[in-house]
Amino acid sequence: MWPMAPLGCGLIETNRKAGMETSPLDSGQSQELVSLVERLNESLRLSGANSAEHTFGLGCTIGLTPILVIILVLVIFKVVNLILAFILLGLAILAMVGIAMLAAQKARQNGMKRAYQTGVEAEINQYLAQSSLTRSQFNLLVSRLLPEDAPLQAFLSLKEQA
Repeated sequence: MWPMAPLGCGLIETNRKAGMETSPLDSGQSQELVSLVERLNESLRLSGANSAEHTFGLGCTIGLTPILVIILVLVIFKVVNLILAFILLGLAILAMVGIAMLAAQKARQNGMKRAYQTGVEAEINQYLAQSSLTRSQFNLLVSRLLPEDAPLQAFLSLKEQA
């Protein structure tokens, strides 16, 4: 779980410092916002992790079969001896794991993007419709709650740039 500000977190004071006197959050709203942000960030993180784990496992499983078949064929036709076969197997496994890691990273990004577009963004919009916050105020408050490398923080900053 990402480190977050304590539940009291002074969002009312944060609002005042940020020039948001027109929509201060009381402690109940602050706690609701912290809970929402924590839940949405965790949802994005889990979506990405699940996608990456599935892709990495699939990549390793599928990648290992052709490697073993090629080495077996080379040994049967006596192109390589047993020691060279183990060396080739080790190098091939290293290459396969590297490729699987790259694919898993891409799957993680795509999984989080899909989760943001299909659920998280709608929840944020629903929360903004119910609260008196604008999108920029919400983004500012979230930026104070989450570390810069948090998934929700990354999507909100991308959304802001667009």
